[in-house]
This record gives sequence, structure tokens and C-alpha cells, in this order.
Amino acid sequence: MTVDTKHTHDRQRTASRQITPAKFIPQENLLGNRQGRWRINRPLVLISAALLLIASIVFFLLTAKAIHIETEPAQSDITIASRLMFKLGTSYLLLPGEHKIALAAPGYYDLEESLVVGSKGQQKFFFQLDKLPGSLKVETGALTGAEVLLDGERKGKTPVVINALPAGRYKIDILLEGYLPHTEEVDLKGLGKENHLKAELLPAWAEVSFTSRPENAELYVDDTLIGQTPLTTNIMQGQHTASVRRRGYKQWQRTLKVTAGEAQRFDEITLAPADATVVLQSKPSAASVTVDGNYQGLTPIEFAVTPDTTARISLFKQGYKPAAHTVKLASGEQKHVTITLAARLVEIVFSVEPADAELYINGKRQAAANTRIQLPARQHNMEVKRDGYVTVSKNISPHSGLVQHVRVRLKSLQEVKRESVQPIIKTSAGQTLKLFRPGEFTAGASRREPGRQANETLQKIRLGRAFYMSLHEVTNAQYKLFKPGHSAGRIQGHSLDQGSHPVTRVSWQDAAKYCNWLSRQEKLTSFYEESNSKIVGINPAADGYRLPTEAEWAWAARTRADKPMLKFPWGGQMPPTEKSGNFADTSSANFIGKIIGGYNDGFPVTAPVGSFMANDKGLFDMGGNVAEWVNDFYDIAVSQKTVLRDPLGPKSGEFYVIRGSGWAHGTITELRLSYRDYGSEPRDDVGFRIARFLE
Repeated sequence: MTVDTKHTHDRQRTASRQITPAKFIPQENLLGNRQGRWRINRPLVLISAALLLIASIVFFLLTAKAIHIETEPAQSDITIASRLMFKLGTSYLLLPGEHKIALAAPGYYDLEESLVVGSKGQQKFFFQLDKLPGSLKVETGALTGAEVLLDGERKGKTPVVINALPAGRYKIDILLEGYLPHTEEVDLKGLGKENHLKAELLPAWAEVSFTSRPENAELYVDDTLIGQTPLTTNIMQGQHTASVRRRGYKQWQRTLKVTAGEAQRFDEITLAPADATVVLQSKPSAASVTVDGNYQGLTPIEFAVTPDTTARISLFKQGYKPAAHTVKLASGEQKHVTITLAARLVEIVFSVEPADAELYINGKRQAAANTRIQLPARQHNMEVKRDGYVTVSKNISPHSGLVQHVRVRLKSLQEVKRESVQPIIKTSAGQTLKLFRPGEFTAGASRREPGRQANETLQKIRLGRAFYMSLHEVTNAQYKLFKPGHSAGRIQGHSLDQGSHPVTRVSWQDAAKYCNWLSRQEKLTSFYEESNSKIVGINPAADGYRLPTEAEWAWAARTRADKPMLKFPWGGQMPPTEKSGNFADTSSANFIGKIIGGYNDGFPVTAPVGSFMANDKGLFDMGGNVAEWVNDFYDIAVSQKTVLRDPLGPKSGEFYVIRGSGWAHGTITELRLSYRDYGSEPRDDVGFRIARFLE
């Protein structure tokens, strides 16, 4: 049979949508049934809670750790912030972990810490509370205003309370004028408590009594009037001078040694009648005085003489005649005496240069410096002065009976300055310079001299300015203080860069800049003017370092006292004598064209400075080692009939003068000291030395 499924389903959906009557149930019955369904079984809940509590206690007992807490002080209140904690005597049961603990005790700061309980069984913890500071009250009884020092620090005047004192030992000093210092050490326990110190100050004086005959005499202690006898007074402890005085009587005087609290008595002080006194003055003063042959002192003076007896007074003073005087006085009488001394004159002859100088005797100007005057035979102050000269001041003591001659020559300021100049100086870079005071000489060479060139014209020169010149050429080590990276290089495997050898491969500009750098190191005025790192001029008035002028170099290299000008560094003839200097020799024949045949100085290239003998001025390597830059621009000068004075060379030019021979020179022309070369750029056979003006 065929079933129509679609229609069957439609019928079923229709049937399900049909309304079916429902049974009515009152609302209260519905609520009653719901309440009945959720009713609480109280016994069951109580049993469950008890079981849970027992389980928690068992878990706590099984997992908690016993800890023991000790404190300082021992009786401290302990509070532990924990929900599960059990105290057993002095121990606590706590679960492992971090807990907050608070401790408190009277007299101590409260303490809050973290208590970390570990997994071990028995655990101990110790906590120490800090004591609260205390205070100290210091009193001195009825006495007040005593200064209180605690460990040397002033804290006020008694009565005083010193607060905020941590527990410990302190030194207390109590000071009050007129009383002995009181020192005491106290132990303070702190704990917020006030401690008391009551000190008894002892007087620092003693009672001293004085009586005298006659009475009513004045008592002085340390020259301070205390009162009249009889009297008892308090005198501070220590050593004092006590004197009892009354007009018409001799003074009574004693040294008192007073000990605090120990009374002393000076009874029946008997005053003796006073001597007669003389108050003596002299013109002039400071004369020596004797009475009956006994020395008394210098005038003005007061002294005693025996009453009713003639006393002989004598006066003496250098430069004056002795004087005498007699007195006879009654007891207690005083007399004023003035005695004028007669001068003992001595003739003095003064010879002074320059003649127009001024002469002062005891501050009084004389009519002329060259003069004859009479002065008392005693010490006088003499002063001689003149503008432009150093004043001479000294004491003279004429002797009686003799004519005295005094000669004075004033030195000019320039002369004194010259005498104070140091003949040898050293630079901060280690060079030694010698002072020279040149004069007149002739530079250049005669046309008939073999090897002479056209630029060596004869010229008279006068050098009036004193100057310093270095004994040696500047070394590589000294130059590298200025330019650390400089290298003089090598030639045919031979080094030019060793520290003690002269620096090479520096231009004229490099050499001049080195001089300025050295001047700055010593705070001297730079000789060379620089602009944009280039030398553009000179300052002739500067006191800084520079290159020698060509004239200075020629004078230093060639002139000799009372001898002809040097032609070669070693003398007047070729070839050079042995070890005359470092020239082009056989050791450098394989890389230098022209050498001195048969000569070997032992150095193929440069040598350490000072390796050969110095010239007669003490200068080394004026010929040989390296040729040298000098200050002047190069030109071919025409000989002049006039004398050139302190020439500094042309004002401008393209090249600079090079003087002297070096390790690469071996011809007659180059070896002569009058030889003039020129250039501006670095060369491996050219170095330099330094100079500076004296003023």
C-alpha cells in the first residue's frame, strides 16, 4: 500500500496545534510544592561544618611550622598578622610563607618586619628593638649660667635639659668663671627617660689676708688696686704679683702662688722708709746711666739714691762726651734732672759717583754729595740717590780722632739689571741657551776667497742687542713635543728620526711655529705673528723664542776674540781635521755625489747633537750635522758703506736664508761658514736652532 507521507505529516502538524484544556492548580499550591522541594536539613549542615573544621585543623597541624621568637628586650609585645596561627607557650604554629610581625616595648621604637616561615620543622627568629633616646638635665644648684659642653659641644647654660640623646657614654664639662672646671662622664640608657646630673662647682679662688705697718697702705694684685690694708680678698688660683705701697715708703712686693680653697695670711708687713728718687732725662736720650759706678739703665729713667748721701750720676753715649752730675736728697724726696750731652764730632769726607747725586744724612739732605762734614762719633744713616740709579742706603759709624772717607758709586738701573741676568737658561723643552753680548764685525767673504759666491757680499754689522742662542740644534725628541706625529724619515736605510739627532724635514714655517709654541709654554710674547695657521710677520719687541737672525748666526759661527774670522768650522784650510764635524764623508759615498776624500766622521747621515767639539763660544754643530734655517728672508744684498745695526733681514721675500753646512755637504763652497743657501720647503739636510732677545 502506498502511503502519502507528505499529507500524513501535515495532519500531524495540524493535530499538534489543537487546543487541549489544562487542569487548574491554585497558585498557593504551586508555591507550597516549590518550598517543600528546597527545605534545609540543619543537622546535616552542622555535621558537614564540623567535619570541615576538623579537616582544616588537621591540615593546619600537619602543614604548620613551629617557630620560636626571641626579642630584645625580652618582654616585648608581639603581634603576628595571620589568619591561622596557634601559640604554644613561647612558640607559634604558622603556615609557611610571609607574615607581618609587629613588636612593641616601653622605651623602645616600635618595629614592623616581615616574618618568612620556611619548610623546616623548628625555626627561630630574633628581633631587636632600638632604644628611644633620652634626655639629660644638668643643674649646678644655686649657681646658674654655667656653660655646659657635651663631648666638647656647647649645649647651653645651667639649668639646661639636653634632649634626644641616644643611649651611650658622654663626657660633660661644666664651666663657670671664678669656679674650677667640672668634668664628669655619664652613662645614659635612653629608653625615653630623663637623667639628672647635679654638679657642685668648687670656687677657683682662695682668701688672702694682708695687714701692714703703717696701715692704710694700698694693695695691688697684678698692678690692679684692690684696696687698703688691712683687708681680706679673694684671689684667683695661679701665680700673681702682690705689692703694698704707701707714699714715703719702699714698696713691698711678693709673688703669690694661690691654690683654690687654701687661705693665706700676710701679717705685719713692715714698710721701710722710701729712698730718695731721681727722675733723669738726657739730650739726646738713650744715654747709659751709672750711679756711684753701678749701671742703672738708659735715659729717661727713674732710680733711687740713698737719702742724705751724695750720689754721683754719670752719663755715656756713643758720639758724645761723658757727663757727670751729683745729687743729695732727703728721705722720700724726688728730683727731676735733665742733662745735655756735648757731641764728639768726627770729620767725614764723602766721595760720590755720579757727582750730581743727592746725599742724605739721617734723612736730611746735604748741600752736595761730594762734601766734608762733621758728625757725632756714633751711628748715622746715609742715603745716596739719583734718578735712573739704584739708591744706596747704609749705616756709618765715625770713630773719634780719625778722618773717615766714605766712597759711594751708584749703579744705573740698566747696569743692575744686566748684572742680574742669567748667563745660561733652559727651556721647558730641554734646550740650553747661552747669553751673548755681541759687537761689531764684518759679514760675508772677499771676492778672492776660493768658493765664494755672489751673495756673500762684505758688510759691517753692529749687534747691540744681547741675545740668547741654543747650544745645540733642536732634536727630533724636542720637536715631537710640538708635533708628536712628525717623522724625519730614512735615507738608504739610515734613520734620520732618532730622538737625539737634529730634526729635519721641517719647513721654515714649521720652525717658526715651533718657536711660537715654545714661547706659549713659558708665557712669553710670541715673536712671530700668525694668521690662519701661517706666519705673516714678526714682533721685534717680543721676548719669545725665534730663529737666530742671519747676522747673529754669522757672528756666533765666525768671530773669535782677537783672531781673524773663521773660514771653515775647524779653521782656515782644507781638508778638515779629524772629528771636526759631521760632513759628507766616505761613510756616505754610496748615496752622496761629492764627499770629502779621506775624511770619515763615523756618521753616514745625521749624528746626535753635540757629538763633536763646540766652537770657542760653546756652540755645537755650527758647521756640520744639519744646515740651519735662520730668521731672515733671502736676498742678494749690495754691500753698504754704513754699518747695519741689529738687522732683521728684508721685510718680505719668497725664500728664507739657510746657513751652515750639514752631513750632505762636501765641497769647499758649502763647507765655508760664509756660505749662504736659501729655500722654504722641508729638506732632509736642514734643521734649526732657537734664539731670543734678552730684552
